[in-house]
Amino acid sequence: MTDFAYDSFHAKRWASFSGDYNPIHFDLLAVAKLNQTVLIAHGMRVLADVQNELIYHSGIFSPTYSAPIKFSAKFEKPILCGTKYSLSHNGGEPKTIFKLIDSSSGITHIRGTITQANYPAINNVIAERILSKEYQDEVVALWPADIEKNYAVFLSSVMFRELFRTEELFPADFLKECTPVHSLSALLSQEKVLQTHYDFYCHSSLFNRDGQKIEGLCLSIERPLITGDANYGWLIQVQVAAKENENTLMQISATLKVAIN
Repeated sequence: MTDFAYDSFHAKRWASFSGDYNPIHFDLLAVAKLNQTVLIAHGMRVLADVQNELIYHSGIFSPTYSAPIKFSAKFEKPILCGTKYSLSHNGGEPKTIFKLIDSSSGITHIRGTITQANYPAINNVIAERILSKEYQDEVVALWPADIEKNYAVFLSSVMFRELFRTEELFPADFLKECTPVHSLSALLSQEKVLQTHYDFYCHSSLFNRDGQKIEGLCLSIERPLITGDANYGWLIQVQVAAKENENTLMQISATLKVAIN
């Protein structure tokens, strides 16, 4: 097993990179509203460690493995700062099952699988942008020094970062019953939001790609799928695809739960 633990310094470094300043990572009053007594670690920060360990160090992929994969994770409970967690996995090609458990209690907080899969369709794209080499230099410099900078994990994290930079992500009438928001950053600053699921699709050839920059890297952001209402809260699924010369390199999908007071 591999052990992980998180604190406020991890939160500050990840927020500086990603733009995710959700108060539950910094403010004890915010986590109290979620019936927690300690700060909650960034879900994507935790998954960066989990992906690095499983993809690059676990030995579940042989050097000759060559197929598209889907890394799928479900947050069954928040990852709390100050708690030690242990990562375990079984199986291998073509399917691996993993879980991140509280080392003291044995309770599972994240459960997931790695399987072969094709890229899902991206429809209803609301934003596209070319990431210049200058911008890629900027995010390389911001990458937290305490996280391995393996290419596949780095690129998926940059894609998540771009969601926070999309100003008109949500429709104009979203949350009109409460406080209307248009961006993910605004949503996280005003409502109680937790990540529930994360899916990551890429070709295994990216695992061994050298360098952190791609000429003409293009990201396509799909209109979020929003379900729920003001009485019971919302579930929001956001998807991003990364392409190089019109060829899809990677797709990520994150599901967020918005609880309304």
